[in-house]
Amino acid sequence: MIPLPRERSPARASRRPLSGRFTGQTGVLFAINLAVAASLAVAAPVFVTPANLLAVGVAMAGNAIASIGSSLVLLTGGFDLSIGSVYGLAGIVVSHALLGGIPVIPAMILALASGIAVGAVNGLIITRLRVNPFITTLGTMTICRGFVNILTRGYSISGLPDSFTRLLSLKILGLPPSVFVMVLFVVVADLLMRWWRPARQLYYIGGSPACARLIGVRVDRVTIGAYMISGFMAAAGGLLFTMRTGAGSQQAGTGIEMLALIAPFLGGVGFGGQGTILAAFLGAVLLGLIFNGIQLLGIAVLYQNVITGAFLIAAALIGVARVRRMAAAQSPGRR
Repeated sequence: MIPLPRERSPARASRRPLSGRFTGQTGVLFAINLAVAASLAVAAPVFVTPANLLAVGVAMAGNAIASIGSSLVLLTGGFDLSIGSVYGLAGIVVSHALLGGIPVIPAMILALASGIAVGAVNGLIITRLRVNPFITTLGTMTICRGFVNILTRGYSISGLPDSFTRLLSLKILGLPPSVFVMVLFVVVADLLMRWWRPARQLYYIGGSPACARLIGVRVDRVTIGAYMISGFMAAAGGLLFTMRTGAGSQQAGTGIEMLALIAPFLGGVGFGGQGTILAAFLGAVLLGLIFNGIQLLGIAVLYQNVITGAFLIAAALIGVARVRRMAAAQSPGRR
């Protein structure tokens, strides 16, 4: 086996200083975000008001948090279609728990545990039974959405206690809880992916599971952990959404799985152990800016699905081009 050149090692690339992150595709995406923000500021001056900027952060928090978990799974060479259903299920679990008399903190822990459990099931089926990630997560997505429908009977669960809903009115360092949690998760996840050895093993698994095993990486265990974290992140996003709306909604999380895939793809996170959490977050920011622009410019919300689909195709094209460049750069005839 011919080792990759040191400068091309995905794990080493993940440890570059933050200043080195704003190069290549990440730098381009950062520039695009700035251009979109500047255009919206000109077209709709209300965009730059603190209230609107906070609203953008609150609205995109669930998608950004779910995108972090999705990125970890993508780095292993898999993907998680159950994110949206887990997002919705967590909201229903916490709603039933609260109305059943369980205190706020234990109810939230129970909801987060439901996401971790679904992630563990996904990881075990994929690693132990060797079932394709698409089939596995499509199945758990359908099962979780079925449980949401059963538990809600087609209606939203309202009347949640004020001790839960008023958490959203708190300020942490001047930020709404959802924005603070989003920033905290992004910073912690990005630092861990750069400096924590177990987290960096995801890059080796995505590059080549067989080679990762040869150097001592416990591929199955790390992969299961990635799916469990993905489930945890999806559940956390669902909790924040339920807190913001004050009800457990049957439709919560619908379409989140697509957004959680598009954001990392736009940032260059994809199959083959490439990409960073920061890049995935910038992809989520771009989607948040676009959707906010749709509202500010008075564009019919019905066009949102069309725009989302266009971004999905664009993200797929970016991913294909990236894989082709990597293959060409690592071909035996190239020096």
